[in-house]
Amino acid sequence: MNARWLMSLLTVALAPLIANAAEYQWSVTVDTVVSSETNAHPRAFLWVPPGCDRIRAVVIGQHNMQEEPILEHPVFRREMAALCFGEVWVTPAMGSNHFRFDRGAGAMLDRLMAALAERSGYTGLARAPLVPLGHSAMASFGWDMAAWDPQRVLAVISTSGMWPYFKDTGKGNAEPPDWGDRTVDGVPGLVVKGEYEVQGNMRDGWYAGLEGDSLQRHPQTVLTHVIEPGGGHFDASGERVALMALFLRKAAHYRLGGPAAPDGSTPLIPVDPRRTGWLYEGWQLDTAPAAPAAPVAAYRGARADAYWAFDGEMAAAIETLQARFRHRRPLAIGYRQRDGIVPPSPDHAMIHLTFEPFDDDLHFRLAGAFRGDVPNDPGGLRIDRICGPVVQTGPDTFAIRFYRMGMTNAKRSNDVWFALTWPGDGNSKRTVQQAELRFPLTNTEGREQTLRFPAIPDQRADGPLAPIRLDATSSAGAPVHYYVREGPAEVSDDGVLTFTALPRRARFPIDVTVVAWQWGRATEPRLRSAAPVERHFLITQP
Repeated sequence: MNARWLMSLLTVALAPLIANAAEYQWSVTVDTVVSSETNAHPRAFLWVPPGCDRIRAVVIGQHNMQEEPILEHPVFRREMAALCFGEVWVTPAMGSNHFRFDRGAGAMLDRLMAALAERSGYTGLARAPLVPLGHSAMASFGWDMAAWDPQRVLAVISTSGMWPYFKDTGKGNAEPPDWGDRTVDGVPGLVVKGEYEVQGNMRDGWYAGLEGDSLQRHPQTVLTHVIEPGGGHFDASGERVALMALFLRKAAHYRLGGPAAPDGSTPLIPVDPRRTGWLYEGWQLDTAPAAPAAPVAAYRGARADAYWAFDGEMAAAIETLQARFRHRRPLAIGYRQRDGIVPPSPDHAMIHLTFEPFDDDLHFRLAGAFRGDVPNDPGGLRIDRICGPVVQTGPDTFAIRFYRMGMTNAKRSNDVWFALTWPGDGNSKRTVQQAELRFPLTNTEGREQTLRFPAIPDQRADGPLAPIRLDATSSAGAPVHYYVREGPAEVSDDGVLTFTALPRRARFPIDVTVVAWQWGRATEPRLRSAAPVERHFLITQP
């Protein structure tokens, strides 16, 4: 690994992400849990890098917000493929924001990973090291998992979330387990927060005082804490994703200790942050570090204000990221719809957009705008999907498109989140503004419609699998759309199903599920939503 590789990651442009672009080849239901969001079992989706014979570790995230675009980001997937790390995404959450090992979550996870191992043919998945990834309210579940079994957890990633040992006072789904005497000693954890979350530094504002004395009471806590200048609470920027990928590359290098044991587990090398690694000074607004990063024994800065990194390359990457946009001002940006710039609200989302479709195919326009000062070159504002059923079809045009989450989750299936970003220039820093758009989950008025979706024949993997044109029709003559729930396949907006590379050790037959849907029409003449229709077929062994 060299500096050119590192800088290519840290400066990567975040291409617009579409809802169904990244495939998951397999899925299973979490049968021991019934979600309060859907009154059904959550579903766990598995992605395996096609070129890997063995999965060395698994990154696992639940459905909140940032987890999904991180796991599906092309840079993250490229790096996980190079590491032979698999990915698991669970929607909705597995019963709690936390990992309730005190209520059987450990046994539930073991059953889930065994089921995915059996379904995929990658038997090592059952005991592979885990990398829990969580955002915001679901960020602490990774620390809980590490406390449950530190010999099983390779690393923890908390994005816009909390440190270990923070006591969440929530109830119900937000109630944490009692750790008792458990610790996360020796398990490296990366916490990344955006600048606009910490209000200038960690000594004032929302996060002030959250450190407490946890690092003093637990000196073997391996904490890499990073502030992303110009970053917010909701968005997963390309730079943030690249830093996470680098962190996992380092975790693999320093912690994976050799071949798998007879039970399939992999020995993990513990980390002692008092003797190994580097220290670097925590971020503060417009202030350079008082001391440069250095090996632990040679660090000359105030250790109470320092955090830990695997090595000099990781520390340099963090200092490079945290040095961006010093002494530059933020700009005020917003979203423009039919009636002008949408005013902010004093709540978590801040911007609530109105669903304003301009055709029967659920397209709508959305543009960014400056609220005050305009830079010399006002180009560069861009809107990206954070999560939810939407795709970008043009520079300022989007369309509702359902995907593998399904159409029955009243909390999430009709909830879209966007990130509007100004990338920064010589005078102003990167600025990001989130927004939420909710639309009716179904249309219940007007003419009824049904879908006819002919069966899809099984496909034999004798060679490259040919594309299939899907031919579902609506009884009302409305355009029908599709999504691939699981399987090594993707579907275009015009209904052409194409196949992605088959994982090298995949167990045949591979099940593929395609869903046809038609949302209806909320304007005259009104049209009710059709019941979606699933079609399953198999990719059989050559």
